[in-house]
Amino acid sequence: MNKDQLKERALSLVELPDHLNLLIEEVAEDENGEGQAMFTWADEQQEEGISVSLDLNGNLTSLSIERNEPTNGVFSLNETQLKGKAEQFLSSHYPDALQKLTLFTTPEIEGAYRFNYEQIVMGLPLPRTGFYIDVEPSGGVIGFKYFGIKDEPSIPETLIEKEKLFQYVQTQLDLQPLIANLNSAIHDVREEGLHLVYDIDLLMNYKADAVQSTLTIIHDEDSPSQYVPLPKANTVAIEAASIEEVIGIPAEMEVVRKVELGKEVGIVWRERGWKQNKKDLSVDSFLQSHNEDTVKAFISKDSEKVRGFVWFKERNGDLCLEREECYEKALDFLQMLTPNFYQYLQLKVHDNDDDFEEPGAKETFSFRVQSKQGIQIFLELVIVSVNRHTGLIDYYSGPSFDFDQLESIPSDPVISKEEAHKIFLKSLDFELAWDNNYGDEDGENEEYSLIYRACDRHTKRVIRYIDAMTGSIILEKE
Repeated sequence: MNKDQLKERALSLVELPDHLNLLIEEVAEDENGEGQAMFTWADEQQEEGISVSLDLNGNLTSLSIERNEPTNGVFSLNETQLKGKAEQFLSSHYPDALQKLTLFTTPEIEGAYRFNYEQIVMGLPLPRTGFYIDVEPSGGVIGFKYFGIKDEPSIPETLIEKEKLFQYVQTQLDLQPLIANLNSAIHDVREEGLHLVYDIDLLMNYKADAVQSTLTIIHDEDSPSQYVPLPKANTVAIEAASIEEVIGIPAEMEVVRKVELGKEVGIVWRERGWKQNKKDLSVDSFLQSHNEDTVKAFISKDSEKVRGFVWFKERNGDLCLEREECYEKALDFLQMLTPNFYQYLQLKVHDNDDDFEEPGAKETFSFRVQSKQGIQIFLELVIVSVNRHTGLIDYYSGPSFDFDQLESIPSDPVISKEEAHKIFLKSLDFELAWDNNYGDEDGENEEYSLIYRACDRHTKRVIRYIDAMTGSIILEKE
């Protein structure tokens, strides 16, 4: 189909309200003649919209409908009726799919039911197969994604005994204390925020026919990077600095967007009177209208402090700063944001710095975050990019919490490492699952292997941490 035919096909699949206008219209085709067409309609504020993706034969591959109308969580149809609506929708697009797919899970998501249909082999789902359909309370389909049907993987002739896995874990497991920022959307916890925990320092997915971990952690001592303490900054923190002063927003720029983002607010600035040079309905043009010549920042709602920002607008200057000079600029910036920041950060230093390419327009510095006692905060990095030609900060990504929250974190665990080890082993179990390597960008050439996945013996969910103060097990959300 050509673009006009594909667009007509997309319009036939949805009811388009009058207040939505065409925002994106793009057809992409690769050298093999495969590709997809994307059509998106949205209101003026881009708070409501409809997106439809088709393959080049006009088959629906994804659908998303976003409306501001609240559903208030009340379902006018029961789950069986909603399931019937989902399967009726699927049959109209892929009549034979249900013969090869099985309903595996039915979670409730934001006032809708999500029906996940997947290929099942040995009673286990194959990742990234089948489809999901989101059905709202009235029975309307508001979300759809088709992953396709894949060739069935080969099944191992023999499976390793679980007892060998337990024995292997007992000898390999090393629990390390760290501070984790727990989130109820990810972890099964009542109290969010920073917690002193023992990390399960072993990613335990094992090939089902061999005692060999398929995923391993790269430790700092094995990494080509090391971390060094920071010097005290010579500058004094500016406590009264405004958001605009921290980011460097000049008077000629104005706020063009403000977006609520959970616990943060996103703000976008752009020069007054800015006009887009070339505007069409392509994805590139859409991204240009949102990003070009802007400054974007994320502000904490609780502290009203800057969490991060990025300059998409280029700033030019006559300087030619060396890396060490940029490092001093970065330290000055951090001191402005956080007094005594040097206690919480360590600079990431590469052993092979001399082998790096010639410096570009920016020098970037990464810092590991830790408590005053030297306990690492898991997955927290601070990144600062300094413009070599202006000496200004073009990019900053801070921690997901305020440094003063570290004051209330205990410095020593109540539960010993030996006790945590016993708690973990008592709760440990293994379940079979299919794993895949995801293949290339188009999802082709995926390879599946049967693995044993470590889990909690009662819930079958992943054990992520052991609370170092209470000994309770912290699981990932289902």
